[in-house]
Amino acid sequence: MPAVKWNKLVAQERVKDVLGRVFESGALGHAYLFCGERGVGKFAAAVDLAMAVLCQCKDAAAPRPCGECPSCRRAAAYSHPDLHVIMPLCLSAEHKGGEGGALSEEGWALASASVRARIDDPYRLPRYDGIPHIPVEWVREADHAVMRGAVEGASGVAIIDGVDTMKKESANALLKTLEEPPPGMLLLLLTERVHSVLPTILSRCQTVRFPLLPPEVVGAELCGRFGISTSLNDRMAANDRITADDSITASDRVAAAAAAGSLGLAISEYENPLDEYYGHAASLWGDCLRGDWGAAAATVDGLSSGKDSYNVCRNTVSCLIRLIRAAFLRRSLSEVETRSLSEVETRKFGQGGVSMNYINPGVSGGLELPAEYGPDELSAVVRLVHGALNGLDARGNALIVMAGLVCSLMEALNVEKQ
Repeated sequence: MPAVKWNKLVAQERVKDVLGRVFESGALGHAYLFCGERGVGKFAAAVDLAMAVLCQCKDAAAPRPCGECPSCRRAAAYSHPDLHVIMPLCLSAEHKGGEGGALSEEGWALASASVRARIDDPYRLPRYDGIPHIPVEWVREADHAVMRGAVEGASGVAIIDGVDTMKKESANALLKTLEEPPPGMLLLLLTERVHSVLPTILSRCQTVRFPLLPPEVVGAELCGRFGISTSLNDRMAANDRITADDSITASDRVAAAAAAGSLGLAISEYENPLDEYYGHAASLWGDCLRGDWGAAAATVDGLSSGKDSYNVCRNTVSCLIRLIRAAFLRRSLSEVETRSLSEVETRKFGQGGVSMNYINPGVSGGLELPAEYGPDELSAVVRLVHGALNGLDARGNALIVMAGLVCSLMEALNVEKQ
């Protein structure tokens, strides 16, 4: 078999090597579970691999996908009969107008448009107005298509993103397909919460883990995508109206967005900065650190009472995790002796001289850690916060989840005072 041509997947060299070798050897399994943080390249890898499997290039030695054959063009436009893609959706009443609450024509149109947009730009993450899930009708339709076998050629591919968001009915429908897929069918399941995937699904898949991306890789991709020069001098020379301060701000925004190690999240955060949520997170932490129940209750009430409480609370909790980690790393790096830095370098790299990309410069300075807290204590606190994040993703009531988080943090941060 020819080599895989990775057109959309950024970095992830180990993943490319593993999947590339099994593709070239003709030893692809029937089901893989891609797991890793949101936006690190799972969907991009799935699209590249699917197109490689479906490619019908006549040159036997040319890398796949060729991008030119009719199969590649139809797969790129999501019109290939042997490419099936499922992803979580947030459905409104108009999308569920069918019999028994099934997807209406508008619902199927939304599903198709969502998939096309994702294939076109795998790193631009969908924005949800509520808690997304995978409609069981979509899974059943894909099941029928997969069990039917390939329509053209000998292979077919089904990509199921967000497999952890499936409800029981959807997961059971998928299990039947995983147990006995027809020859030539490849199933690619994607998740950012592998611990939430049913063990019966895990046992039927080969797991491929996608690590976080280096901040310098994410930063370079952001600069290329948004036309930002990686050199402040070049940026200012390109447009005299941009001041030095403006250039530094743009550079800091890239560094801050790149800190999460996810290109998808970085794109979203560069376009929609999370300063407001970092403020909420720092305020909530301060309330708990002081043991101020009244202030903490008011903060939680404000976060969970709005129309978009899920996203507000989730963003706040995600930012809190980063702030805790950033504050600990800042404290750890504070004693490092480093070379002298220029003013611009100091803005970009921090007083420690060690690159601050990993700890989100510009947004992490306001969180205070208890003096006695070391790695073990902070790990325990981070697990509590992660638990709240999982609770929100598991469709828990936002107010109850956030109130539980406050109670846990109050106890953990004030144990010595009690």
